Amino acid sequence: MPKSISTKHIERMFPFEFYEELSPQIPGYTIMNSAFFNHDAIHFSENEKREKFAKHRKETDKLNQMNILSIEPVGELLILDTCYAKEHTEAMLEGGIQRSQVPMSMLTVQLYDSSNQPVFASDVSEETIARIPEVLWDDPNLLIAIVSLTEEGPKLTIFKAPPQIERHIEQMVFENKESVGTRNHEE
Repeated sequence: MPKSISTKHIERMFPFEFYEELSPQIPGYTIMNSAFFNHDAIHFSENEKREKFAKHRKETDKLNQMNILSIEPVGELLILDTCYAKEHTEAMLEGGIQRSQVPMSMLTVQLYDSSNQPVFASDVSEETIARIPEVLWDDPNLLIAIVSLTEEGPKLTIFKAPPQIERHIEQMVFENKESVGTRNHEE
């Protein structure tokens, strides 16, 4: 089974329009694609943005070799791109800090089927992935999250999730907190 989803499928399912519409929907974060990242991005024409987007995708193609990540309590997620918190983005653009000084964050997604099973998973065949049409950022079955790699461990920020998945995640978090509290109380 795949440990990644190939670039050709990602490009088909998540084209420029997906990122263009998604970018304003993730407040506090900037996608690291140069079509959205630098100060000049505001003044780019749509064609210039598309060209920069395509060039960035070509340069980051090698990142798609291990792009299925498992994070609790969500499970497997598909990594689409890197991103940074806006305050870090501004500091990098102004030269105040280097990229290596900022925790790396990844824009991730998961699409759920009609039985609430994850579609972007290591046990899903390439044939199944090949049948998925273009994904819209507001698809009710799409989870969108940022995974930040910090010194304390991965931090998950969920921007949108199907209601049934959101309830499942909340339940798992609550159960984990109860079990940790019980364990600490017994000691």
